[in-house]
Amino acid sequence: MNHTSLVAAAIIVLSAVAGPVQANEAEDTIRKVFMQRFPDARIDHLAESPIAGIFEVGLGSQVFYVSGDGRYVFNGKLIDLETRRDLTEGYLSKVRMRTLAEFDESRMIIFEPKGETKHTITTFTDVDCGFCRKMHSEIDSYADLGIRVRYMLYPRAGVKSKSYEKAVSVWCAKDQRKELTFAKTGGVPDRRTCENPVTEHMSVARQLGLQGTPMTITETGEQIMGYMPAQDLFAQMEATRTQAFQ
Repeated sequence: MNHTSLVAAAIIVLSAVAGPVQANEAEDTIRKVFMQRFPDARIDHLAESPIAGIFEVGLGSQVFYVSGDGRYVFNGKLIDLETRRDLTEGYLSKVRMRTLAEFDESRMIIFEPKGETKHTITTFTDVDCGFCRKMHSEIDSYADLGIRVRYMLYPRAGVKSKSYEKAVSVWCAKDQRKELTFAKTGGVPDRRTCENPVTEHMSVARQLGLQGTPMTITETGEQIMGYMPAQDLFAQMEATRTQAFQ
């Protein structure tokens, strides 16, 4: 069931739960409804939100807000206007970090900084994507700034596409970094096959809500959609680190 269908179905099902539900019974009610109606859906997170009577429900990278009586459900960002904080992002950032932590670095293509590592990013990239190529053209700038770049491959055209063949050929090359750079400058890698994690990369990207490439996840779980110049990304991550220690 896709995201939109799940939301629509949840609205119908939860609306059918009648009668007031006490706060201490709400979590049991929500779990029961989801277990009965959506047996394939796993609730990863269920807690009271900052809004009285509203509960935050996490299903992987999807977040829903459900009324305590089980009648209403909605999805979207929950913003605290006083602090200007995106409260939904707090949960999603943890999901992204946990998901990537479970993926072994030996199954990524990593460009190390020239000196001290100050930040680490994970970027889902397509060798034929224009903005992915623009980002990679600055790979030396990332290295100079102390940014460690972990690439995961996401050929947007799918597993039967030329882009997928190129991604696999890059992975199977003796020097993956050199071959990735070659492909991102318009070169066509020699066709190679081997055991590879490309479909796994694609699956992880979908779990994290990829809508286009490049998609970057920072070390704090922040999601950055599209290209961002190396210096701007570094400044943003430095600002995030400063806020974390305030």
